[in-house]
Amino acid sequence: MPKNQEIERKFLLRGLPPGLENDNAILIVQEYLLTGDPEIRIRAKGKKFMLTQKTGSGLTRTETEIEIPYEVYEILENLSSSSRLVKYRYKIQGDDGLTWEIDEYQGALLEDLVIAEVELPSEDTSPQMPQCISDVFVKQVTDDPAYKNQSLATNGLPL
Repeated sequence: MPKNQEIERKFLLRGLPPGLENDNAILIVQEYLLTGDPEIRIRAKGKKFMLTQKTGSGLTRTETEIEIPYEVYEILENLSSSSRLVKYRYKIQGDDGLTWEIDEYQGALLEDLVIAEVELPSEDTSPQMPQCISDVFVKQVTDDPAYKNQSLATNGLPL
């Protein structure tokens, strides 16, 4: 199983950055088999199905992820809790070469929530936020556990 350190910053946005096209979005459905630490989730991302374990919190976390066949995903989906989220993901390439992922969450509990994430090569990397994201930037939420996907799936929008 591939095990990686995930170094990621998350940012709350007040809406989608201008210029994103819906036909470039990928639909992602995530369901949690176990919340807490570790968290274990299954994910349908386009035609790929993944089983993921994440541990830790904040900027750097450990992530172990494997691709699984649809039939295994379907079995695990029946075991999942009611912790589920649906989002559309867009990608923007920054001037510094980093890829920014913009998630537009769906469903009544997460309506109007938009989060930008950027994975970093090291903890001391300072990403350059693309102007279109800067235009809708609200605040950084990397260290706020209420904005972790498992918390959003379980509790909905933070108050």
